[in-house]
Amino acid sequence: MDINEMIRDAINASIPNKYGTLTSLAKAAGVSQGTLSLFMNGKRPSMQVDTAWRILEVLGYDLGKKQNDPYAYIPKVEAKAGAGSSLVTCGDVLGYYAFRHDFLGRENIHPASSVMLEVMGHSMDPLIKHKDTILVDQCAKDLRDGYIFLVGLGDELLVKRVQRTPRGWLLRSENKDFADIPVEGPDLENFRVYGRVRGFGRVI
Repeated sequence: MDINEMIRDAINASIPNKYGTLTSLAKAAGVSQGTLSLFMNGKRPSMQVDTAWRILEVLGYDLGKKQNDPYAYIPKVEAKAGAGSSLVTCGDVLGYYAFRHDFLGRENIHPASSVMLEVMGHSMDPLIKHKDTILVDQCAKDLRDGYIFLVGLGDELLVKRVQRTPRGWLLRSENKDFADIPVEGPDLENFRVYGRVRGFGRVI
């Protein structure tokens, strides 16, 4: 079953038992009734990731466990650096990647707070290549020396390996043609951590 059909089924199941009308559900989730109506009648194929999450949270619905599905479905989105500690997603969900719940639990990855993003650029070659897709756990924001994180510096969104320094952090590229970026002093005020990169993949 398509993931968006699963969301529609969850909404349809909730209407008679809990909310009565689509209007009531939209109000409870804080979303536009028009957006929800277009999605339900198929005129809008998918919803923005933050909208989908709000609705599912209100429904108390888990995409995997609700239907005894062994998989969790993590959305692929476009994003940009936000002013706070959360990513700003741009546009609709581009698709979903299925991960087994037992794998995510074993690796301590939080599916409800994770997103998939496409990497642009060559600074992490040869490990992570241009247009690879990365899995980012937004619950894992405590920087760990030597690990790869999705970070923001000013308006830039960066995938870098981090190294602790006496004055702050060093953002390191795998590609030696790219210089390391020191983050210390005033730069720390514009430095944000969005999550740890827990995996990546590519189409070959």
